[in-house]
Amino acid sequence: MRLSHRGDVTPLKITQEVRAFALEQAGRRCECTGKDCRHHLHGARCKRGLRGDEWKVFWRTERGGATRDNIEAWCLECFANNFAVPRETVSLLASDIVGYARLIEEDRWRAITLRSVLHDAAVGVAREHNGRVVLGRRDDDILSEFATIQDAVEAARALRSCFEELVLRLDLPIPELCGAIHCGEVTRWRNGLLAGDAVEITTSVRGLAGVGRIVLTEPAAAPLRGKVELEPIAEDAAIELPPVGGIWALRL
Repeated sequence: MRLSHRGDVTPLKITQEVRAFALEQAGRRCECTGKDCRHHLHGARCKRGLRGDEWKVFWRTERGGATRDNIEAWCLECFANNFAVPRETVSLLASDIVGYARLIEEDRWRAITLRSVLHDAAVGVAREHNGRVVLGRRDDDILSEFATIQDAVEAARALRSCFEELVLRLDLPIPELCGAIHCGEVTRWRNGLLAGDAVEITTSVRGLAGVGRIVLTEPAAAPLRGKVELEPIAEDAAIELPPVGGIWALRL
């Protein structure tokens, strides 16, 4: 199990040893203080016991480091009340620079600069198309969420133009972009991050379309069929990817 994180924090792998330590440290009681929990009165300590696998370990602070002193044990109900909300369906757009890993080895300064420019462009474009950027630091894909597939497609097209314009101002060579759009269910954590198979699928397929195109999974392509020209991507190109009912490419 790995917990979502932001910034420079290294994910803490929850091993059996860590769970045993957390259980002993908590005295077999849920450590939720009730500050933001709907399960019990504010300020009161949760009295639920920790039994079997019916509890979770989480970090006290995001920047406390991957140490056993930075963990708490909570019952599942308190954990859900504090961190998760019901699953919802969103349209996701993953964007990245083609060959970014190679570029960062050749010229780290230029690679980081271009990634920052792409992130800034994505934030502005998402805001204009009823969306927001939910992930986009360091070596992660830049992931944006939108209410509809149409918004995501329009944002993908606008992002390319905006990115090229900003890079030209810096007098840098303009790299190609790759991207993917997928529609699926996610869990929205209280800190704004998204989790679920939909996130993994979107970032996994984004490199398949080629230059000047963007990948769409079947759930994303279905509402667009008959309105735009979609090109099927060969099944052997996606053989290692999760099943999504077909993968298509759309020219930007």
